[in-house]
Amino acid sequence: MQTQNTSQVEHFDALSSQWWDQQGAFGVLHSMNPARVRFIKEIAGQSFTSTGLRDLQVLDVGCGGGIVCEPLARLGANVTGIDASPEAINIASSHALGQNLDIIYQCCDLSALQKSFDLITCLEVVEHVDDLKIFAHDLVRKLNPGGILILSTLNRTLLSYLVGIIGAEYLTRKVPLGTHDWKKFIEPAELVALFENFGMQVMSLKGLNYSLYKREWYLGGRLNMNYLAAFKTISRE
Repeated sequence: MQTQNTSQVEHFDALSSQWWDQQGAFGVLHSMNPARVRFIKEIAGQSFTSTGLRDLQVLDVGCGGGIVCEPLARLGANVTGIDASPEAINIASSHALGQNLDIIYQCCDLSALQKSFDLITCLEVVEHVDDLKIFAHDLVRKLNPGGILILSTLNRTLLSYLVGIIGAEYLTRKVPLGTHDWKKFIEPAELVALFENFGMQVMSLKGLNYSLYKREWYLGGRLNMNYLAAFKTISRE
């Protein structure tokens, strides 16, 4: 069953040419990327061997133009990226080719994949899907035994509404209008309960916050805006 929101796919299709423009529509994601990749490396180092990401089978769900896939591939992971936007997949494939990176990209629904993975990343995606419960179940089913799932999303708080939508979309235009629906933001406790119901155990919850002083995103602090979550496989349904 497909869980992507058609209007959201069309929204991101229209913006796809800007995926690698760090001053464009996805500039905020580019600025988040060092902290997000650092979190992924930390969790992989704790969960697997001292080699971390090297030789792991990694899936990035909602990969967009490949801005997370590429650093993971450079760290030695065998990376597959999927996205519902054909335009984004074309951009990602072309950019990886230019960087001499061997990344598998597919324009498909998560449920259509025929293989499973050691590590799945799903960053700034869960707030865009139509049926979160089905989508979460599909994520868990694509993990190998002992696999790890890493997500990042926005908490559903007054702060996230004021900053993430009013500020980012309407006032500063850092994020294109219509990117987010505050009602689809998910509280950390809701996210944990959802994945625990599918046999996962939470490993880490960390805030992803912005320092006005350093002008960069950092890990830690409160979870009341953006946050990251890592889960490990405990049992199968």
